Amino acid sequence: MESAARPLAAAAPVKAAVSSQERRRGQRVLLRIRANIHVALQGKATTLDAATLSVTPQGAVVVMKQNLAVETRLVLEHGSTKQRVDCKVARPSRATAEGFHIPLEFDAPAPGFWKINFPPSDWRPDDV
Repeated sequence: MESAARPLAAAAPVKAAVSSQERRRGQRVLLRIRANIHVALQGKATTLDAATLSVTPQGAVVVMKQNLAVETRLVLEHGSTKQRVDCKVARPSRATAEGFHIPLEFDAPAPGFWKINFPPSDWRPDDV
């Protein structure tokens, strides 16, 4: 009976990995771009420095010295083009030695915002 239990235990992580991959709406690209975060903190308009860690057509993960709460509304400004996009903090941040890694989600997909071509959604690193 033990042998029957082992395959079930091994199958669970594989299913979880597929589920997290299916949740991702697009390919994530590692890309460092300076950015500005325009946000109201305690009722006062504030501009904060940030840099992207990874980008997608739907948003980015940025690193900042300041933390922002989930659902915080903000405007992300591309450091090179000065183009702006409305977005929100999508999930809780992760504190690291570098700063807070904050996932941002655009209000609407903006694939041209980053000025790069994203890989097709069905592309896999092992396809190379």
